[in-house]
Amino acid sequence: MPKFTAQEWDDIRKRFHTSIMADTSLVSLAQNLDTKEWPISGDDEKPSKYIDFNYDELLMLPEIAGKSDRADHLIGILKETLAFDDPFGEMVAQVEESTSKENPVLKTLGRLGIPEAYPMTLVNVSDATRAVCASEGAKTMGEFANLAQQMSTRVVIGGDFRALLNALSHGDESGIGQFLPFRKGSSGLHLPEALGLASASLSRPEQLALAKAYGAKLSAADAAAATPLTPDLQAKLESRVKIAINATLDWFKAEKALLIADLNAGGSLDRHLVVIGDPAREAIASHHFLAAAGQSVQGPVADEPEKKGGFFSRLFGRG
Repeated sequence: MPKFTAQEWDDIRKRFHTSIMADTSLVSLAQNLDTKEWPISGDDEKPSKYIDFNYDELLMLPEIAGKSDRADHLIGILKETLAFDDPFGEMVAQVEESTSKENPVLKTLGRLGIPEAYPMTLVNVSDATRAVCASEGAKTMGEFANLAQQMSTRVVIGGDFRALLNALSHGDESGIGQFLPFRKGSSGLHLPEALGLASASLSRPEQLALAKAYGAKLSAADAAAATPLTPDLQAKLESRVKIAINATLDWFKAEKALLIADLNAGGSLDRHLVVIGDPAREAIASHHFLAAAGQSVQGPVADEPEKKGGFFSRLFGRG
């Protein structure tokens, strides 16, 4: 027996035509709701693929035909996702009021020295969470704090939105470090960790594939788990990381200058990036930082004696 009616589907799909999440992956939406995984993969598996069909047409689609439970699952994902949008009509007017109240997230940001102006585009969250924040104008961590306070009293939220909110609300420094370039036991945000997060949106096999392509020393298991790279796929993955790296370096201008100065003085990039704690992401961060730094990094030419353990021994030691 179907869980949802044709009328409910018509209402949901019409409302979804104006939702910013119409072109968000159904897999991401399901993950963000902490519900059962959407079983179909593919770049076109988005709400926009289905919302132009009425209920009878929906049931005849190849992905749905003979699987009424799958239709119910799709409608359930879209219905719960709309719950993010519905409570927000009054939210803009309430933001000023909310900032005057005690906000545990803002208190944590202040205590840990995390700038409220830090952009959400650099926070390691899913596309679905990013879409929610963008749709409500939450462009910074401070705006996220106010948005989250309002949401938590009005809708059931899950996924990494809830995980980030919980970590910040409770001052969980390890949890915060999964989303922000924060160093446990320290204060403020740090460039090396931010460079590590630049590739965090890639799947683990994709990270391993890029690291392998950049000459990282991987375990046999990690090397076997790496996604096979075609030139087109490598270019696509590198483009995503490059965009994130450039945005990161634009925010951390002062830290970038200090790091380059240290490297030009013979310092080791490995020493700075080891705090990332993942050889694959360290290799990706190193490769893309060097590419972005360009001529700012000066040093001996390749045939001069290498400085053992230093930055240039690493740079010129690669094949």
